[in-house]
Formats: sequence, structure tokens, C-alpha cells
Amino acid sequence: MPSLSSITPLRTEPHAGPNDIGVSLLPSDNKDGTFKSYPLVISPKTESQKSLAFLSSFMNHNKDWIDDMMLRYGALLFRGFHVVTAKDVEDAVMSYEHNLNNQYRGTSPRHTQGNTEFVFSAAEVPSHYPIAQHIEMSFLPEPPKKLFFSALKAPAAVGGETALADFRKVYNAIPKDLRDKLQEKKLRYTRTHKKVGDRFTHDVAAMLSWSELFRTNDKKQVEKMAAQENMPMRWEGDDTFVSEFETEAFQRHPQTGEAVWFNHAQVFHWTSFPAELFAAFRRTKDLRYLMRALLLGVLSWIKYGPILRQQMALHVAFGDGMPLSIWEMHQIRKAVHENTIYNRWQQGDVVMIDNFSTSHGRQPTYDKGRNIVVAWSDPLAKKDAMARALDKQRNDQCIGSHET
Repeated sequence: MPSLSSITPLRTEPHAGPNDIGVSLLPSDNKDGTFKSYPLVISPKTESQKSLAFLSSFMNHNKDWIDDMMLRYGALLFRGFHVVTAKDVEDAVMSYEHNLNNQYRGTSPRHTQGNTEFVFSAAEVPSHYPIAQHIEMSFLPEPPKKLFFSALKAPAAVGGETALADFRKVYNAIPKDLRDKLQEKKLRYTRTHKKVGDRFTHDVAAMLSWSELFRTNDKKQVEKMAAQENMPMRWEGDDTFVSEFETEAFQRHPQTGEAVWFNHAQVFHWTSFPAELFAAFRRTKDLRYLMRALLLGVLSWIKYGPILRQQMALHVAFGDGMPLSIWEMHQIRKAVHENTIYNRWQQGDVVMIDNFSTSHGRQPTYDKGRNIVVAWSDPLAKKDAMARALDKQRNDQCIGSHET
């Protein structure tokens, strides 16, 4: 990771406002004078720079610099600007990324916000539910290239962070024998959605109905859209949508060629929910998380573990159908948690994320005032991203051979 001193101060275009902008890193949580390695923080230096107009102009006229910083840091935090509504978020983001997308095939219930076309609620599940770190829609053939989160209302209480993790580092932290096993066997996902979602469950994916997922109650339309998106599917009974497919556990970044942990194993495994609650307890010392972790751990063991062996609405296994063991999941989760950075939201924050290198997740909170919204860019097919990465690798090798 480059040092902050290596970044040349950016000079904006004259019509973008004042020439200088604040560039910094957040102080580390242990208060020892060091800084977090990401996200890079962009902030105004003057009152006039705080306006939405300046932010939009800055994003529009400095795209190359922003792209470069995204590659270096994986995420940028725009803090201190006048971003109040979902429409403000959409206007600012679209000044940088013109190709936003509103097709959602993810796992959480969400709806468009305000008078916008592309800004959605981040996840309409109870705020005290943790959401494990993940690359958005990593299990699909074409996940979005970038994500844009914003805090319209920041939680005042402890928790509620949209934590980030560098999944390039996570890939390297996964034990090699487990990586080799995943490389050989791949991963198999099974998605199950009913026509009406279940709101009284800790299985978050069960809250999302297929009618919400596809925005239609017409089964024929669902079949048509699934076919267009190369999504294998079948109906179980009259109204249960099931999609089962196999995919790689890893990806290479399309521009840097770096290997990335690129899957939802740490989200879709039955041990994840109680494990994330226990991790939240260890961070916050809030006994409510410990009690819920213990209770749900026992219930999950009975329902999804070796006793009843039921499947969650989103189920993950090795490609041959064999389950990932509790120990293997512990190794994965340990690598993720050790590379996760927790940043407190401030109202008006906008976070840009490179979805091909950096994950996000949600820490639980009992503060119900949290209001986080999200938008995402057009997708990039994983096969195309891999092809670009391999082309870069070959080009780098050619350059290296010529230099020697």
C-alpha cells in the first residue's frame, strides 16, 4: 500500500472550484498515531468546497485520478460534503459513473429510495442482524464493477459500521491447502426463494421472495429473465424458485491481475450468522450479541447441522456437494476478520468501493436510526475480468523478458 506522502496533491480543473482538496487516511483504532491503510479520505478544505455542486464537479473532472486511487486503496471515502438525500447521492455518483445499474439479483430485500432510479436501501433486514463481509453479487456471472454507499443518517450508538476488507489480502491469508481444495472443487450455490418472503427468521436470504428478486409475480417472466441471464432454475412445488450452480472461489482483478477471494462462502454457510454475532460481541462487549450468538448457534446446529441437515435459503458447498467443515469455515472467517477495517459512519459520507478487490459488510447495531443507501455500476462478466487479468499477466511477462 503506498504511503500518503507519495500521493501528489490533485489540482482540479478551474471550473471545478478551488484547486486543492483534502487527502488523508483515517487514524487507526488503537490511537497510536498510525493510520488505517484504507479507505482514502477525500474532504473539503473550504466552506465552498462542501457543496454538492463542488463534489459533483470534482468527481466528474478527476475521474482518472479517482480510478487510480481506487486501484491503490480499494475504497475512497468522501467526507464532509453536503450530501443529504438519496437524490444527492445519485447526482454526485452519476457525475463520476454515468453507467449505473438498477438490476438486483443479490440476497437482501431492498427498494429504490426517494425520487431516484439507481439508489437503493442498503439492506432491509433488522439493524441488529450482522452481514458478513462479501463482494457484492460475487456468486453471479456478472457482478457490478463498483459500489457507492452513503450515510443519509449515521447511527449514534455503537455498531452499524459498513466495514471493509481487502479481499486480495484475504486470498493470501487463506491456508494454501484450503485454497488448493477450493481451486480443484470450486463452490456450489443453491438459492431458494418463495413467492412471499419470511420476515421472522435469522436466515436473511429467506426474507427475499422471488417476486421481489425479479420484480414480477409472473412465473413465465421469471423463467424468461433467468434464461436471459444464464441463471439455471427450476420450480419446486407451485411457488418455490430454486437455482443451483457452480462457480470458481477466486477471481483475478481485471486491471492489476491480483488474485482475489471472490465468493460468498463466509455469508451462505450455516455457521456464519452466530459466528458474526460472536465476533460483534468480542468487538463491542455487548452481552446481547453473546446471548444471541449462543442461542442461534444451538438452533443452527440443530436445524442446519448434523442433526436435521436442512438447507438455508442460500446454501454453499464444495462443487461436488460435500459441505465445508466448521474448521474450514473458521479458517476462512479468521482470514476475513483479520483483514477487516471498521469505520464509523458520519452523516453525508459517500464511499466508493472497487467491487473486484474490496468487500463490504454490516456490523449489527441496536440504533434503529441508521439509514444507509447504495448504488452500483454496470456489471463486468467474471470471465471477461479474468481474460483481462491474464492478458495483463502475459504482457507483464513479455516486458520482463525483454528487460532481461
